[in-house]
Amino acid sequence: MDLKRLRYFVAVAEETHFGRAASRLGISQPPLSEHIQALEAELGSRLLVRTTRSVSLTAEGEALLEHARAILRDVDQCREVVNAARDKDSLTLTLGLLHAHTYTFLPALLRDYFSHDPRRRVNLVEYTTTEQVSRLLEGTIDIGLVREPIHHGSLRTRRLFSERYAVAVPTEWGLDRNGRVSVKNLDGRSMIGYPSHDVRRSTQSLFRDFFHRHDVRPLDYFEVRTMHASLALVAAGRGFAPVPRSQSMLPLAGVTYCDFREQSPDLSVGLAWREDKSTPTINHFIAVCDRHFAN
Repeated sequence: MDLKRLRYFVAVAEETHFGRAASRLGISQPPLSEHIQALEAELGSRLLVRTTRSVSLTAEGEALLEHARAILRDVDQCREVVNAARDKDSLTLTLGLLHAHTYTFLPALLRDYFSHDPRRRVNLVEYTTTEQVSRLLEGTIDIGLVREPIHHGSLRTRRLFSERYAVAVPTEWGLDRNGRVSVKNLDGRSMIGYPSHDVRRSTQSLFRDFFHRHDVRPLDYFEVRTMHASLALVAAGRGFAPVPRSQSMLPLAGVTYCDFREQSPDLSVGLAWREDKSTPTINHFIAVCDRHFAN
């Protein structure tokens, strides 16, 4: 049964007039009459009693009207459900991030993002930068907050901000001097760091020249995969760990955060996304990030 014919029938039944029904439907009267006649022929019953002034329903028409309204209502609800699912999907962003971001700038950034449209949804997934690059290429995340630099022909990047490294030291070492420490105080002590997607940006590589300039030789080097693993070793007194300065916002028993007295290496954080996957939702998130970090 043609849904259009049912919709036309309901309009005529409710308006009790072909002219008014045609106006409501935005069509002329002759095709409306043709559709009603075709519906009556399909059902093998007369549905309407027509006069020169008005239209009334036959018993068969009365019976059909109730069911026709229910059918059209269900069809409209189906359309609404599908549209809602489509809109929900188009407003959902899967965002890759590093562990440290959850304790630093991410909450304020997300608050800014949601303030523009509360319907937006974000799925947060924590990966290293190397893992995020793989997930972006696979298409399992839409955009990533990563450590720069990233060199991949299929990915676009946007730098958001840079910050200096500070250092996390065991509180028991007693090195803190008004929130600052000289790199020379780290001579002969063990260092804890993490690898990088770019060998030149691993903690060990970044600090090799820094230590060399100041004639500092760490006793040993432990490499761990995550920031919280390195801080656990610091709290246990096993060594010191260079950390992004913003990381010092996260207190941990047994750990003291200090700025270097000397100019330390810096860390750049940026966005990465696929060149061929530039959706309105991704573009909106990039624009929010640009405004957020510009302020």
